Amino acid sequence: MNLIFILIAALLVVSVTLWLAFVLWRGPKLDSSVEYHAVNAAVLRDQLLELEQDRANGILSLRDHATAQQELQRRVLDEATPVQNTSVRRHSSKQAAIALAIVLPVAATLTYLAIGNPAAITPPPTRSAPAMTQADVQAMVDSLAARLARNPDDAPGWLMLARSYRYFEKYEDAAAAFAKAAAVIQTDPLALSEYAETLARSNQAGFKGEPTQLLERALTLNPREPFALTLAGAAALERQDYPAAINYWQQLFELLPSDSDSARAVANSIERARREQAETATPKN
Repeated sequence: MNLIFILIAALLVVSVTLWLAFVLWRGPKLDSSVEYHAVNAAVLRDQLLELEQDRANGILSLRDHATAQQELQRRVLDEATPVQNTSVRRHSSKQAAIALAIVLPVAATLTYLAIGNPAAITPPPTRSAPAMTQADVQAMVDSLAARLARNPDDAPGWLMLARSYRYFEKYEDAAAAFAKAAAVIQTDPLALSEYAETLARSNQAGFKGEPTQLLERALTLNPREPFALTLAGAAALERQDYPAAINYWQQLFELLPSDSDSARAVANSIERARREQAETATPKN
């Protein structure tokens, strides 16, 4: 922004300076005096011819003709005197043009620095936002927990606290917070899936029981919920229901970009389920 302002200001100063310098360098027009002398010389020439004609026609005497002729010659000499101040004026104009070309930009710059505000065209330095540390996040979580202790009916706040505890892998605390957020998670497929995973991680039974029921509810609300499909496949694999696991993950695979890392990971999980299915179907000797 400041560079654009400086360029525009410099362009204006240079344009005005060049125009004024050109006017002064060219100087005032001197052709009028030359034309004036030329006209007067022509008039005097005609008058001299008239005198000669009058003398030839006998209108003027020899004495009058001589007197008139001397007067015309004197006037011719006066008109032929060159203008003395022409070179002086032109020389002075060129000097003024050179001085103006130097003084005007310098004066404009000094004036702006004296009475202007150069700092206004310089943008303030951009301050990068300080990076949030783990301690900062923990402090925010503690502050939220303290607020919910004073206001236990804030279900959205409990859901936020549950997700925060889940982030810190405090699964037992997260499960307790999810339970207090029941009013808002019952219609949220993603929150139900997160609650199911938290319960599975916080006890030895894994997905058996309530976690599987939560996943079934989530898929009833949204059969295409990616996280619910992921966990439902894991729960089916855990109970060795390989067709169900393959079916859930196949639905998930169709939702993902085929060339993405997630799609490749799901394809590997499907292949794993098929191998385990094949191994369990093969009779052991």
